[in-house]
Amino acid sequence: MAGGRQRVDRIELSIAVVLQLGILIVTIGSRVERAWLTAFAGAVVLLLTFAPAIIERKLRLTLPVEFTLVTCVFLYASFILGEVRDFYERIWWWDLALHGLSALTIGVIGFLSIYVFWMTRRVRVAAGWIATITFAIAVSVGTVWEIFEFLMDWYFGFEMQSSGHLDTMTDLIINAIGAAIAAAFGYFYVYDKDSDIVRRMLDAIAARRDRMAKTKRKGQR
Repeated sequence: MAGGRQRVDRIELSIAVVLQLGILIVTIGSRVERAWLTAFAGAVVLLLTFAPAIIERKLRLTLPVEFTLVTCVFLYASFILGEVRDFYERIWWWDLALHGLSALTIGVIGFLSIYVFWMTRRVRVAAGWIATITFAIAVSVGTVWEIFEFLMDWYFGFEMQSSGHLDTMTDLIINAIGAAIAAAFGYFYVYDKDSDIVRRMLDAIAARRDRMAKTKRKGQR
């Protein structure tokens, strides 16, 4: 069972690395072609793909590989497919789907961050407050992304907010829906342990943490 989980982790991590390489290639190609705006945006997006690793290091968490994969898939779909390949124009629901997925993912990451402190009794709050904080984290990150899109359009001439205020408000509503779903998962897990999805993610975190600890002990021998 553990060996199967490790193989799945390696496959998912390999896919994430391939997507990162795809973003890197487009960024370098844009630099060679002197498409400075695309090259700059690609560099920023590439940096953002390392967000899960940064979160792990800063908060001393052990996140499942799925979070790295989902982050890379979202950024690849947003930048390479959405902007470079014009999927935002070709597929009307592309932007909505990406914002919903990102809000749900960020919300779950936010919940897990809070839950680690709650589980170790460093923070003791009711399940409702944990859900509220989870919702706030996801909505806040979604809002920051909208600000990023506005700045990219305003200063560099991109069309990330193609419909103006309508696009922004629609994205924020979708972000709120995704954040609410993640908050509900967190609430039911803390309240009565009734969320199989969250339980599986926490089990994956525990399994990966144990594997990392075993690997570290072997390296110290």
